[in-house]
Amino acid sequence: MRAEQVDDPAEYRFCSYAAAMGGKASAIAGYRLIYGGRPFSEAIAAYRLCLFGKGAKPKGELDKDRGVIPLEKLDAMIRGGGKVEVSELLRRRVRYFSDGMAIGSKIFLKGLFDEHRECFPESRKARFASMKGAEWGELQVVRDLKVNIFG
Repeated sequence: MRAEQVDDPAEYRFCSYAAAMGGKASAIAGYRLIYGGRPFSEAIAAYRLCLFGKGAKPKGELDKDRGVIPLEKLDAMIRGGGKVEVSELLRRRVRYFSDGMAIGSKIFLKGLFDEHRECFPESRKARFASMKGAEWGELQVVRDLKVNIFG
């Protein structure tokens, strides 16, 4: 990808796609605008299908065919409907790991909370926050991040 500089377009930090995948608000808003105001998860899935489809097509010139997306990656992207896997999202959203304290299911976090109750203020109740900014499924965090979620 990108003249063989990175394996995934989202890893090329000088593009709007990487910025959007990293949570930059203006990039997210741009993709939503381009795709008719659809939710970001739908807009980025549509864009990923377009990006990977175009990137898998050889340009027809030997000196310009560097960084072609392998057909296996394109096939997997199509089968997945362009959706971003939770594992990829987590890898790109480091702040949830540091400031969110712990990530997991509600049951997992409740067990962690109970096991380490002495680490929390007495007034703290066992409440957890759903993760924001993407389709995380049932994942939650101990601390609800309000500002600069994707730092």
